[in-house]
Amino acid sequence: METAIYPMPAARGGGGGFLRIFLYLLITVFALILATLVHPRTHDGFIRQLGRNCGLVGLTLLALQVVLAARFKWIERPFGLDMILQFHKVAGVIALCLVLLHVVLVSWGSAHWYLLTSIDVRWEVWLGRLALLALLTTVATSLLRRKLNIGFETWRSWHNILAVGILSFAFVHSISIGGDLTAPAMQIYWAAGLVGAGTIYLLHRIGRPARLKRNPYTVTSVRQEAPRIWTIHLEPSAGQSVYPYAPGQFHYITFRRGRGLPVEEHVWTISSTPTRHGIASTIKELGDFTATIGQTQVGDRADIDGPYGRCSYVFYPEEDELVFICGGIGVTPFLAMLRHMHDTGSRKKVLLLWGNRTEQELVARQELDQIAKSGRPQLKVVLFLTKPGPDWQGEQGRIGKEAIAKCLGPQAGALRGAYVCCPPPMSMVIIGALHDLGVPGDRIHYEGFSL
Repeated sequence: METAIYPMPAARGGGGGFLRIFLYLLITVFALILATLVHPRTHDGFIRQLGRNCGLVGLTLLALQVVLAARFKWIERPFGLDMILQFHKVAGVIALCLVLLHVVLVSWGSAHWYLLTSIDVRWEVWLGRLALLALLTTVATSLLRRKLNIGFETWRSWHNILAVGILSFAFVHSISIGGDLTAPAMQIYWAAGLVGAGTIYLLHRIGRPARLKRNPYTVTSVRQEAPRIWTIHLEPSAGQSVYPYAPGQFHYITFRRGRGLPVEEHVWTISSTPTRHGIASTIKELGDFTATIGQTQVGDRADIDGPYGRCSYVFYPEEDELVFICGGIGVTPFLAMLRHMHDTGSRKKVLLLWGNRTEQELVARQELDQIAKSGRPQLKVVLFLTKPGPDWQGEQGRIGKEAIAKCLGPQAGALRGAYVCCPPPMSMVIIGALHDLGVPGDRIHYEGFSL
């Protein structure tokens, strides 16, 4: 077995996270600080000025949303992209609340309630209203997308369009009507913020895809692992190498297959290991796009953007006794990590708890048995089925607190590291069970992607 074919990113700690948080907070309030320095506001009432402050901070947060969504490796590195995008959602809600407060407090402080109710207002006010309507629509559809049964690609397309409208309308509204923005220094800073956000948006939406297209990957094998589950193996262009990645990370793939098949970007875990040639993802048919994944053919092209994520044992070298808990296709990051441990001769102790519906869905079962027999790593696999056949000899039912406690024994609190990859409802149950069993929060690792 060849090992160390491709380099991995160095094990990365959380150092630097505080610097990134500090810079984010500083940028968030800098407009407020600058406005206070260059535009003394002694003539404004407290309520009106509070409303203006909310507007300044709210619009700054909206501009920073572009930065959070742009997948900058430097920003993502200490936290993981999943955490960044979860915070992106929260920041959007906070920005909406601040903008709503801005509207109400400015109207109240100036005693001009017609700004909220009248049709006969200046065009700058209408632009502000349009920006607010677009922001309300964006936040609502982001939080309720699944309940509204909006497809991901449809939602993302409209999300991007509305984001451009929000920033454009809000900027023109603020520069035209904002009392704090009459000073030249504020106008320059405000314009620089809009130009910066616009540039980052274009780099993310146009620049990155164009760069990825110049060095596409080629599908070298399509293997059916189980009913509706496929492993797609890819190789980089001639003269190129696979980007450094750690086992357990994920990437974004855009398949360009022709034949009338859809072209969409989706996120999947990397199921291969950097100790072997190429790169692969194991994909289950779960939606309209993935229903076509079995139609992928050798020779098809794909653009890959990655790697992302921190749910890999190599980032936590001090953890030598691990439990992996997963449901269904959530086993893929653990397959990557176990393959890497096997190829590098790791002697870590690993307990894999894996839940499925039927025995036919057990991907790479024979490979797991071979890894366990090799002793590299010291692997024990416990399988759970909710719909077992008559000859099934393993565990039955779902993985819950009692099952975890039974498998971990009385020393669960001494566990060095727990990794969870399941559908969101199951993840919450398992993470809660681990907490109840005394596993410290900083030893529980998971990423919540379910797109």
